[in-house]
Amino acid sequence: MSEGSVGDPDDVAREDLPGEFLADDLNDPEPYRVAPDETEAEELTDGSAEGEGGVDDAAQLVAAESVAQQARSSRPVRRSESAETAPKGKSTAKRAPRPSSDSGRVGPITFAGQSVDELKKVVWPTWPQVSAYFWAVLLFVFVIIAYVSGLDLGFGALLLKLFG
Repeated sequence: MSEGSVGDPDDVAREDLPGEFLADDLNDPEPYRVAPDETEAEELTDGSAEGEGGVDDAAQLVAAESVAQQARSSRPVRRSESAETAPKGKSTAKRAPRPSSDSGRVGPITFAGQSVDELKKVVWPTWPQVSAYFWAVLLFVFVIIAYVSGLDLGFGALLLKLFG
């Protein structure tokens, strides 16, 4: 908002909402209606197979044939080695100087302020969520420790039997 404008307090609150709540106040789209010409498609019949049947538009066929006769062959043609490049005229224009790359940089105080603002937008987990994730991770770590320990003991016993 600009300095002189008076805003609705709800506008400020809407800007701070998490992403999943931003579209709550939007209207549902109208149902899609099919235009009449979209449902009518040209029917192809067995009589219109290639090489059979008459020409629908003789003038269009004549025009297409004359254009096709005037066109070059569609086969690729090798260029002769004697073809020369066009002589150079004047040199190309110089590039405009690049804008300084540090124009978008901010100082450490601005960066810290922006970081705090972004952290305010984060949806932090509740204590029951933190507790549940803690126990899930701890259980997973114990399962991995047991698996690796089993592999270690198994391979150790195998190596002792083979080389022991």
